[in-house]
Amino acid sequence: MFFQTEITWIGISIVYIACAIGAVILSKYLKDFLTPYRLDEQLTDKDNPALGLATTGYFIGVMIIFLGATVGPSPYDFPAEETSEAAATETATTETASGTPEIPPLGDLAAELGIDLAWAIGGMLLLNLSCLIVDKLVLYRFSTRKEIIEDRNAGTGAVEAGCLIASALVIAGSIHGEGGLDTALVFFGLGQLVLVLFGVFYQFINSYDIHKEIEEDNVAAGVSLGLNMVAIGVILLKATFGDFINWSDNLLLFGLYSLTGFLTLLMMRKLVDLTLFPKSTLTREIAGDRNLNAAYIEGSMAVGSAAAILLIF
Repeated sequence: MFFQTEITWIGISIVYIACAIGAVILSKYLKDFLTPYRLDEQLTDKDNPALGLATTGYFIGVMIIFLGATVGPSPYDFPAEETSEAAATETATTETASGTPEIPPLGDLAAELGIDLAWAIGGMLLLNLSCLIVDKLVLYRFSTRKEIIEDRNAGTGAVEAGCLIASALVIAGSIHGEGGLDTALVFFGLGQLVLVLFGVFYQFINSYDIHKEIEEDNVAAGVSLGLNMVAIGVILLKATFGDFINWSDNLLLFGLYSLTGFLTLLMMRKLVDLTLFPKSTLTREIAGDRNLNAAYIEGSMAVGSAAAILLIF
C-alpha cells in the first residue's frame, strides 16, 4: 500500500511537470500571436542575442507563474484548529507510514489542476501585458522592440528579461494562497507601479544616464538595471505572497516591503561601490568602461540581499 501510494503521487507529479512544459509551449505560441515577429526566426535563423535574453526572462517568468499557481495550500489540507479529534484520527489512518497523505479522488485532483492551469494562463496574459509596460513606462525614451529586434541590443534584452522575471514574481505572489481575481489584479497593478517607480529611483541614484547608455548598446548598464529589477521583484514576492487578510493590512504590508526594498537596494549599491570597487566606482566601471563584471557583481549582490529579505523576514 505504501509503495502504491508513493508511486501514485509520483505519477501526479509527472502530470504537473507535463503541464508545466505545456504551459511553456503555450506561452511560446501566445508570444508569437501577440508580436509581429516569430521567435523561431529571430532565435535560430537570425541568432538574435537580445531577443534570446528577453525570451529567457519570459520563459523563466512563465515557470514562476506556474509554480505560484500550483504550489500552495491544497483543499485537502486541514487547518489544525478546525480539525476535530475524530477527523485527526481518520486523517492519521489515511496516511502511509512515511506521512504521505492518501490519494484524493481523481475528479477532485482534475478539478484542482484545472483551476491551477486557469490561474497560470491568466498569469501568462498579464506577463505579456508587462512587456508593454516595460516599453512604455520603464524604458520610455526609446522603443524596446526596435532595440531588441532591429538593433539586437543585448542591454535592452537584459532589462526586459529582468522586468519580466520581476513581474512574474509579483504575479506568482498575487495568485498564490487564498484570494480572488480582484486581489490578484490589484496587486499585479501595484507591483507594476512599483517596478516603474523603481526604474525612476534607480536612475536617481545613478549619476549616468541609464536610458542613454542602454540605447547606445551598453550591455553592462542593461544587465545592472535588469538584475536590480529582479531583486525588487523578489521583495515584491514577499509583499504579495500568502493569503489575503484584508485590504488595509495587505496594502500596508505591501507598502512597507516596497519601501524596505528601495532602501535595501540603495544601501547595497553604496556598499558594493565602497567595498568591492575601492579603486574605482560603479559609475566609472559601468558607464565608462562598460564592464560587465561590475554589472554582474552589483546585480548579484542586489538579488542576494533581496533573497535574504524573502527568507529571513
